Amino acid sequence: MTANQNCRYEVEWVTEYACHRDYLESRSCRLTSTQHDISVDLTPLTLSSAEHPYYAHSGSGSDSYVFYLNVCGKALTEECGGDPFVSSCQVKVSSPMSKVAGRYQNQTLRYSDGDLTLIYPGGASCSSGFQRMTIINFQCSKNATNSGRGSPVFAGETDCTYYFNWETAFACVREEEELLCRVTDDRRRYDLSPLTRYPESDSSQNWEVEDAKSTKSSSRYFLNVCHKVIRAAGAEACPEEASICGVDQKNQSISLGSFLSPPYKTRTGSDIRLVYTDGSLCFNNKRVQSILTLRCKPGDTESPPVLRSVSTDQCFYELEWFTAAACVLSKTQGESCRVGDPQAGFSFDLSPLSKPDGGFYNLTNGKYSYLINVCGPVKVGSCPEGAGACQVGNSSWSLGGASSRLSYYDGLIQLSYRNGSQYNDAQHTRRSTLISFLCDPEAGLGNPQFQVEDNYTYNFLWYTSLACPERAHQCLVTDPGTLDQYDLSSLSRSSRNWMAMDLSDPQSRKSYYINICRALVPVVGCDRDASVCEMTYETQQGSPKEVVSVSNMGVSKRGPVIEGRDRLLLEFTDGSACTSDGLKMSFTSRIHLICSRGTLSMPPRFESNQNCTTTFIWETRAACAIRTSEDRNQTCSVVDPNTGYEYNLQLLASRTGYNTSANGKDFLLNICADAPGCGEGMAGCELEHGKPVSPVGVTKTLQYSTDGRLKLTYRGPLLESSATRDTFTVNFVCDPNSHPGDPKAFQVLREEMSTVGNRTTHDAVFNFYTALACTPAPVDCSISDALGNEYDLSRLIRNEDDSPWIPIDTGAGRRFYINVCRPLPPGTDCPVGPLGACGLVGGKKVNLGYVQSMPQVAEDGSISIVYQNGDQCGAASRYSTRIIFQCDDSVGVPMFDRQGGCEYVFMWRTSEACPIRRSRGENCRVQDPRSGFQFDLSSLKNRDFTVSNEKYVYHLSVCGPLQKGVCTHRESGAESVSSCQVTGSSQKIAGMSNQNLVFVGDQILLNYTSGETCHRVYQRSTLISFSCHPDAGPGAPEFIKETPDCTYLFSWPTALACVPFKTVSCSYNDGQGRSYDLSPLALTSGNWEAELPTQDTQRRFFLNVCRSLVPPGGPWSCPSGAASCMRNGDGYLSLGQVESGLEPDGNVLKLQYTGGRLCPDRRRNRTSIIRFKCDKDRVDSRPMLISEIEDCVFTFLWLTAAACPLNSSMHVGCRVANPTTGHLFDLSSLRKEGGYTVFDPQQQQRVIHINICGGVDSSACASGTAVCFSDVSAAVSGGQMSQTLSFRDGEVELTYEGGSPCAANPDLRHKSIVHFICRPAQMSTAPPEPVLISSDPHTCTHFFSFYTHLVCEKPVTCSVQSGSSLIDLTPLIHVTGFYRAEDQTVGQSGKPPDFFINLCQPLNTIPGVACPPGAAVCMDPDDGPPVDIGRATKGLEINTDTSEVSITYNSSTPCTDDQNYSSTIVFSCKRGMDLGSPQMLRQQGCVFLFEWETPLVCPDSTNSSGCQLTDSQLQFTFDLRSLSEDVQVKADSGTYHLHVCGGVTEPACKQSAVCLVSGSGSNRSASSFGIRKAMSMDYKHEEQGLLMKYGGGDQCPPVTPEGKACSFPFIFLKESYLDCTTNGRTDGRKWCATTPDYDRDQKWGFCGEVTAKRESSILFSCDRSAGRGSPKLVAETVGCSSDFHWATSAVCPPMKMECKLVIKHQTFDLRSLSSLTEPWKFKYQRHSYFINLCQGIHGGVMGCPEDASVCRHSAGGLTQTLGRVYTQKMRYDEGQISIQYTEGDEVCGNQVKASALIQLSCGSMVEQPSLIRVDMASCQFVFHWKTRSACAVKQQEVKMVNGTIRVPDTGASLSLGAVYFSYHQASGDIRPNGDRYIYHIQLSGITNSSLISCEGANICQVKMNAKYRRRIGNSTEAKYYIKGGNLDVIIPSNSSCGRVKSKNVSSTIMFQCSPSAGVGIPEFMLETDECQYLFVWHTEAVCGLM
Repeated sequence: MTANQNCRYEVEWVTEYACHRDYLESRSCRLTSTQHDISVDLTPLTLSSAEHPYYAHSGSGSDSYVFYLNVCGKALTEECGGDPFVSSCQVKVSSPMSKVAGRYQNQTLRYSDGDLTLIYPGGASCSSGFQRMTIINFQCSKNATNSGRGSPVFAGETDCTYYFNWETAFACVREEEELLCRVTDDRRRYDLSPLTRYPESDSSQNWEVEDAKSTKSSSRYFLNVCHKVIRAAGAEACPEEASICGVDQKNQSISLGSFLSPPYKTRTGSDIRLVYTDGSLCFNNKRVQSILTLRCKPGDTESPPVLRSVSTDQCFYELEWFTAAACVLSKTQGESCRVGDPQAGFSFDLSPLSKPDGGFYNLTNGKYSYLINVCGPVKVGSCPEGAGACQVGNSSWSLGGASSRLSYYDGLIQLSYRNGSQYNDAQHTRRSTLISFLCDPEAGLGNPQFQVEDNYTYNFLWYTSLACPERAHQCLVTDPGTLDQYDLSSLSRSSRNWMAMDLSDPQSRKSYYINICRALVPVVGCDRDASVCEMTYETQQGSPKEVVSVSNMGVSKRGPVIEGRDRLLLEFTDGSACTSDGLKMSFTSRIHLICSRGTLSMPPRFESNQNCTTTFIWETRAACAIRTSEDRNQTCSVVDPNTGYEYNLQLLASRTGYNTSANGKDFLLNICADAPGCGEGMAGCELEHGKPVSPVGVTKTLQYSTDGRLKLTYRGPLLESSATRDTFTVNFVCDPNSHPGDPKAFQVLREEMSTVGNRTTHDAVFNFYTALACTPAPVDCSISDALGNEYDLSRLIRNEDDSPWIPIDTGAGRRFYINVCRPLPPGTDCPVGPLGACGLVGGKKVNLGYVQSMPQVAEDGSISIVYQNGDQCGAASRYSTRIIFQCDDSVGVPMFDRQGGCEYVFMWRTSEACPIRRSRGENCRVQDPRSGFQFDLSSLKNRDFTVSNEKYVYHLSVCGPLQKGVCTHRESGAESVSSCQVTGSSQKIAGMSNQNLVFVGDQILLNYTSGETCHRVYQRSTLISFSCHPDAGPGAPEFIKETPDCTYLFSWPTALACVPFKTVSCSYNDGQGRSYDLSPLALTSGNWEAELPTQDTQRRFFLNVCRSLVPPGGPWSCPSGAASCMRNGDGYLSLGQVESGLEPDGNVLKLQYTGGRLCPDRRRNRTSIIRFKCDKDRVDSRPMLISEIEDCVFTFLWLTAAACPLNSSMHVGCRVANPTTGHLFDLSSLRKEGGYTVFDPQQQQRVIHINICGGVDSSACASGTAVCFSDVSAAVSGGQMSQTLSFRDGEVELTYEGGSPCAANPDLRHKSIVHFICRPAQMSTAPPEPVLISSDPHTCTHFFSFYTHLVCEKPVTCSVQSGSSLIDLTPLIHVTGFYRAEDQTVGQSGKPPDFFINLCQPLNTIPGVACPPGAAVCMDPDDGPPVDIGRATKGLEINTDTSEVSITYNSSTPCTDDQNYSSTIVFSCKRGMDLGSPQMLRQQGCVFLFEWETPLVCPDSTNSSGCQLTDSQLQFTFDLRSLSEDVQVKADSGTYHLHVCGGVTEPACKQSAVCLVSGSGSNRSASSFGIRKAMSMDYKHEEQGLLMKYGGGDQCPPVTPEGKACSFPFIFLKESYLDCTTNGRTDGRKWCATTPDYDRDQKWGFCGEVTAKRESSILFSCDRSAGRGSPKLVAETVGCSSDFHWATSAVCPPMKMECKLVIKHQTFDLRSLSSLTEPWKFKYQRHSYFINLCQGIHGGVMGCPEDASVCRHSAGGLTQTLGRVYTQKMRYDEGQISIQYTEGDEVCGNQVKASALIQLSCGSMVEQPSLIRVDMASCQFVFHWKTRSACAVKQQEVKMVNGTIRVPDTGASLSLGAVYFSYHQASGDIRPNGDRYIYHIQLSGITNSSLISCEGANICQVKMNAKYRRRIGNSTEAKYYIKGGNLDVIIPSNSSCGRVKSKNVSSTIMFQCSPSAGVGIPEFMLETDECQYLFVWHTEAVCGLM
């Protein structure tokens, strides 16, 4: 129907019966026409000599004649003589006259329009001169006399031509009524005619049937649909009437049925059935019939029909066909002048009909002209603007506005234009246009034809070839010799083309769109008939754009050709015009397909483009011959031999079996199990009156054919007398919606019975519909974008032996599993079938979509994969999954992002989503630029490889010359021949040696050039493509072809081309809302090195996380594929490879690497176990080796923030912090004046204005709008401005809410979400801007992505290798705070700048200082904004000559025209517990130089004695004696008893230090895990903890070969066993259970020999708030090792806090108030108060803990802590310094812990602190301290000359001679151990001769109770400083500081004005921990400075 409007219907019928029919003629008695289905055979009318002749009478009386006739033979009379060809003889009755009236010698049998005529010419001449002739008109009469022959009747005569009529049954011309090839079911219609093949058409080959019933067929089968087979191309011998036939290898054929009845729809399901009957004769004189069941497979027009089964009597053939032609016809609409039916696999592009620039088609009808354009407007002066069609007469009228929306249904494409000019009727009806496009293959573009105007609608008809659907070529080919079949239909695409990239010339990239067995899915600019189209890339507006370079590289005109076994050729010819060497040719494309099992979805690979011929290589399993595999192990599972995908039907086993009925019979059957009620061991039977008959199941055969056919056959017992068995055959049919337990899944297809003797054999065939039979769709993980970038996600595929990816998700009560491009591996709790994603949501398993569609590349470079058709979601939808991949530096893990309606969206930032890069190597090596792995083919050197084809023998070598003496005839000089072509005695050099490999995509290319001349033009060359085949070993070359320019192509499958890297899921979700992500620890460059005991200097351990080790540059011998490796001297051992993903292990996470080097016991392989424990303060830690069991199992512990649950945080001001690392992201610089302009890729006319943390300037939207969508008609707000960023699951987001109301749901408002994605600055030169990713019309939510370096948080390694030890400075990293440094340059004018520093990471937020985001070193000058002078871009460096450690920060802040600022920090050794801080040294040009003294760069050593450990770096002794008592730890295996530095009291433990007690009563046992004598201790600086190890325990339990520990005691048959046993076995082998109860768990293994002793470890970590603390079990390893973690304050070294405050360009140095000797003390009321700043109180204050900074002691003897040093917080406010200490004791009686607030203010004296108030409610003690140390006056150096100084400000001289030359003593230094010191002081130099060792010094220390004297100040180096009204003198010395060997002792004297003191005397105040002695001297001598 072409029109149906306004009560007018128009029908067009295209049919062959409307064609003019020519005469059909034959010179014999037979006439046939295949085209018109006509068959006539008159030979039964031919008479033999023994029969009576036919005769007829004419005339009467004297003119009476008798005519004797025969048909196609001689007339049986002698009246006309002996001429043997006379077939019509005229005899006159009244006289002896006879004449020949016709001869059959030149007869003509003619058929025309229903008339059948036989003409006999050549009779005797008439008197008129004409020759006599006889014409017989035969008429059909099925009831004719004479046995249907009938007889002739004379009809008349004209000019001696005699006419006869002859009614006969043999003239019934078999012109059948047209049998429709369509099916109508209610309102649903189906059309099978696209499958019909016609002799005259281009697709004139039959469909060849794939034989799935046997592994090796003896026949080929040909089929046509609704038509007879075409007797050609192998089917020549088929019977004429057959619609399906079989042809054996002897070319003998049988008909399997004819098309005699139309197709129909099955009663159940939506299948179409076509029955072919009346075939050849078969058993019992029956005729063969075939049933063809057609099932809908959307988009598939190439797959062949499949022969499912043949009955035992060979009379019944069953076929199945999955095809788009069986899908219901659907109405579809399309935009942009394109439309298609995706179900039917059709697509149409009418854009070639569109006239550019407003052009038009002009046609005239009557008095009007009609101007028409297609999908565009007509632009001519007289036509209204925007009209798509225009009527022109006296005036012009628009017949409708232009539109590009097409509609399609059942072959008819229509285009409507509406809202044209108004009619002059009462309703002012607007005109409209309807154009109907119909297929005419010969019409070309065609032209419109006016039909009629009908109620203001103008109808046009347009015949065009563009409306013709492409008929696909069959993709099946059969080898006629072997009958192997190949099916390429899986490579044919209906929605998206294949793409191949040509990267041979990086400056001129090309890409090719390719489709198989059909034309391309339409590509703009490509020819619609082309199967290959070439694209190139042009730079437009600064970015590359894809443009068509050759529109047609070849047309698919025939199917595949077999080149050899498992090798096919597809050739596409007749492409666009091409010129080569002056010859005019056309482009041709050749694809050589090579069988490669397991690579179904890999794309074609470009090979060469020469002489107008482009060659591609395609390694794919589709090129493998169809094979069948069986379940030989009776596991009810079978593996696809090509892909390795396992079809496991065990889930179908049912307790009750499956019941079904048909033909009045009941059947019972089970899958993978016995059928209850059918007898023991039987899997199925028939039920008669409830009793079983014909049981089957004696033999069970599960078969899978690589074309996707899955079949289970049950056979019954053999009946010897008849040698027959009952058989049940189950065909498993894919049904994604049918899951185990579905009662409708089981159906009877048919049952046949045959009788031999008295035995009836049953042969029943069933269909079982299940999702388990669904074959994963071929999904290509390699894709390309419009810019020519190529991507490959295949390394993210999880195979059957892997665990799935577990996305990070902080939502509670759910867990997700996903895979990439392939179905989920087995082992999940997911529904069955080829699922790409599933979820456990609310305790329910949910299918989230099947693997069906290909990845897509978005405009921003992100890649999306969508899995669809999951479980039901709501009433009318289904769940689906969208995974969005974005390029990143790390492998990353997937993260749950959001749920939009029924779609779950996951984000995955990964390096695997980055574009592929090409790399070139040398010396037979080349590097994979993505993984860093270096391929090495040098092992193939020094060998010759020989390859033969039909004509030549090729000799090849790899990266070197041939060894064999061939092709030695050229004088090659230094060159060598690597490729030689030999035939007979002829040898041709095919390429010279070359060692430069090229890696591109996943191929390694080796090209040999400069061979001998070929065809007088070309030089021979050889190209070898090495491809990854893991099981191929070194492999061998395979010849592919020779190109026209004499390039010899070889493929080389080899394991050497495989990247040994493997990755596993690095995330874990506990289903309770806690997600863990260790992917930041997975390194793509470099590896982790484990921390070892201090004394272990010979070995090094390398690890990676969730992926294999990355080979670094330089010497490296860790085995390929290892994820854990040990280097011992020069030897390397693999300690395990990546196998399984992250899993929980108690309260920690565990990774286990297995399959390392063989263990010493020769039974097991080495294994590494890494346990990750959450520690939020360990941002950049590393693993620590904990134990080694039998040099076989290595365990590591890793305290890291990465092991903490993920959470989210929010922050205003366009900033947000990562809550795990503390890293602050500042995006305020992305705010742009006026905002950004973004275009919607789906709606080009829509413009989007968006800003970041700001509003947009758009008059279309209200003020305050952050996102505004606008087009020509309206504007919509996408959300209001917000500056609140969120950090969730590792991602920075910005959400704008409160936009315009949502049209789809008025309760909702438009919302926009911006995802910020890391893209390092060096990756892109274009300015960053947002990109619209998608919009959800149902929720009005819009998603944008924004690539920027501001959200990159790649950690800089904060460690460096120094010889055999690792220097690790990660403890210096500030996670939340920062370091301050100041420029202390003396004498500079103005206030100096402040410096803020962090190590290896960017700075955190600094209150009041707006440092640039991302800066690691920031300079805050006094007269301007803060400046970035360094960013953390690279890690530590070490000078190998000086061992000096440094780090350099580079910035982008300009210093000079050609140089930016940078900062360098040099680290120097300073032993002690203070980790130090940076100090500004100087500025050298544009470089700021800092020094950092720290113990972390000092060589380390430890010394233990008893329960004490001394660390040389910290110069501190740890004492664990306070922890030495019995403690117990509960575990699943029992209770652990621990006694640090002693033995436990449990008698059964026999004084062990660590002991496990398990069982109870008589089963109670104790196992020692270590004794005190085998104890060792080591201090771990990274963990800031002490590791204690115990060895020498009891013997380890036996371990099974699988690495499982035996569990003792265990229960077996209700008895308890404490050792391995042979009970229950007959072979005498010892075994054990691996769980405590074998009877329940059934888990066991064979016992192996064990020599190891049990051991344990305790990691003591500092937790100042934990007090004594208690141990926690971390993990148990194979029953042989137990690890504990003990957080306690006992291992906390004395704390020293920063005692310097730099703020507002002022420096406050409070170090003089921090005492190492005695605290500051005073009394208030009844308490004594003790205070020390920045460190704990020293001096032996009774009861005051070491970590207390404020204590008080009551008169009653009670000491209480008011604040602890590690809680110190320092701030400056309104001229006052405040220092707060918290975590004190509960002293206020209200259960509130005490705190102390010390307020320091500037004073001229040192003075003492005082208590000013106590707030009892908050229990805060407030102290005030007026001291000169709190003054921020910059000191000025002055010179002392003979006791006189000059005051800088006044220029006056001040004499200090009274104090300078006088001699004094200072006392008061009494130490807690009883030592007493006095100090001799003389500033001019000590002259007392009795102090011999002190003579000449300024200050000398003398010990009163021992002979000890030390010079602590030398006069020649004394420096004097005026600070305000005070004078300080700093006197260094040459005496070494005992605590810090690198430091020397110094002294400081602070002079204070005291007019009444006279000269005064110095007073000793304190000694700092840096050996600085502090004195105060009250004197009138300095009052002149005031």
